[in-house]
Amino acid sequence: MSQAALAKQAGLSGQGAIGNIENDTRGYGASIIDIARALQTTPEFLRGETMDPGTAGATSNGENVIQVIDDTPPPGYVRLQHLSVRPSMGPGSHMDEAVQIVRHLDVLESWVRKKIGTVNPERIKIMTGNGHSMKPTIQDEDLVFVDMGQRTIDAQGIYVIDVYNRLLLKKALILSDGTLVLRSDNIVDYPDEERIDLRKASECINIAGKVLAWWTMKH
Repeated sequence: MSQAALAKQAGLSGQGAIGNIENDTRGYGASIIDIARALQTTPEFLRGETMDPGTAGATSNGENVIQVIDDTPPPGYVRLQHLSVRPSMGPGSHMDEAVQIVRHLDVLESWVRKKIGTVNPERIKIMTGNGHSMKPTIQDEDLVFVDMGQRTIDAQGIYVIDVYNRLLLKKALILSDGTLVLRSDNIVDYPDEERIDLRKASECINIAGKVLAWWTMKH
């Protein structure tokens, strides 16, 4: 529906009135009610106060004007948040490097249960890997599913770790003498392992989470 047609149906003075209201919906209380009635929706929805106006918002001839977006995952799915930080599979990246391509993913709950077991899905966040040091296991720009509730290294595995303000995605284990060992799967390009004495540097090491699964993104 055009602004002129909407203004006519709502009983307003003209197309300009609709434009003014679009720029400031809170300043035209009575008009908002008329417009909501014309669009078969609610004033609260037009003001952005609710996501569910209770109707599809169609005109008298069946033309859809407003598409109602359900902001909850469909039955059988869980919503996992995608974090903007990109853990590095290389020399490391700073925590403030934020490039967010997707905000969340709705993932089949049965798949989540199969891959992460009994871990509460609310603890799982998605990150995008950055680099090549974990090839062929995890590729550059793969989506990794991280248990953010796992804040210690209890067994050898792949972890997201803040090391001296470098956010790394590496294989990690702790030796019996308290040494943290960080390794890459791509030993051709990254043959060296990093060893850190936690007795001296524990305050500079923060375990952000444990990687439980990943999706390889085809290029």
